[in-house]
Amino acid sequence: MLIRVIRTLYPHWGAYSGINQFVRYLDQGKYSIDIRVVSDGDDDFPMQNQAIRNCLRFLVQINGMRWYKLSDLTLEMRLLWECRRQNIDIIHYLDGEHSAQFLPQLLHRMGKPRPRIIATYHQHPEMLKTLVRKQVIAKLDCVTLVSPEQVPFFEELLPGNKIRMILHGVDTTYFRPVTRPKDNGIFRCITVGHYQRDYNVVREVAQQLNQHQNIEFHIVTSRITGVEDLPNVRIYRDIDDGRLLSLYQQADILFLPLLQSTANNALLEGMACGLPVVSTDLLSVRSYVPSKDAILIKDNEPRQFVDAILRLVHGRYERQAMAISARKRAEELDWRNVVMQYEDLYSMVSIA
Repeated sequence: MLIRVIRTLYPHWGAYSGINQFVRYLDQGKYSIDIRVVSDGDDDFPMQNQAIRNCLRFLVQINGMRWYKLSDLTLEMRLLWECRRQNIDIIHYLDGEHSAQFLPQLLHRMGKPRPRIIATYHQHPEMLKTLVRKQVIAKLDCVTLVSPEQVPFFEELLPGNKIRMILHGVDTTYFRPVTRPKDNGIFRCITVGHYQRDYNVVREVAQQLNQHQNIEFHIVTSRITGVEDLPNVRIYRDIDDGRLLSLYQQADILFLPLLQSTANNALLEGMACGLPVVSTDLLSVRSYVPSKDAILIKDNEPRQFVDAILRLVHGRYERQAMAISARKRAEELDWRNVVMQYEDLYSMVSIA
């Protein structure tokens, strides 16, 4: 089965993070996979005239797909040409909000058997309303979602048999716990990422715990957060995969206040490293880590986060139990298990 996988390039993703990881585990005897990586910009567009670029960018985004770039347009036109020349079985857009716009509609107009088209969507429904075109979704053979919160949005656009929820996976061979001696009695809370993180709450919690000299907040992000001036906060930028793994493994808990969420790489990676989770009580978060195995705070109430952290600082046995549960749940979501759902999906759409 010949499959074209379309992936948007995110520079902040490491070699072991991201939805594209499942492709490594597909059965090579069944599938011939050609991965096309698209820059999140206009870099791949061949014409350099800035006036033409500006005009085309306006036109391709005018219908609401504001994350769709000229690089996406370039790849879709190349794929259209390839589909006319060879028998491609499936085209799978891994980032539907970014890159699926014109090709699904054009392929439906082809006068011969066409590839089946799948798109994976990652954003919360409130974001999806401003990022996707309903006419495009109607032309898809299937969508895959990463959170139950997304399902109602797509149920209004597609029949149920064209909607699959496949939870995000994680590489538990790479992201794993280590046994380490306690370093000077410091209790480390790690927060990773920027998108949809609630750094206002991180700041409030860090300020309230500033008098506890044994508690530190370790923040991994490429952007300004507003917590840089706090004495109990350590910031890490532009680190490699090995350093990120080390920071997870040296931490005591994953501290992840969120504004919204569907799937979350940091959540899964922290769990795989055996970190107790202290996060926001959202349906999407509960889909990945059952509330009994984490401390989930409603409405991001800072005082409750403070109490939860102090509870775990003094609750060694509770931390150990939560760590074991987090790792076990991550192992259930290992890509080697999740990939079977993608293989089932490919078989289903190929015979539809």
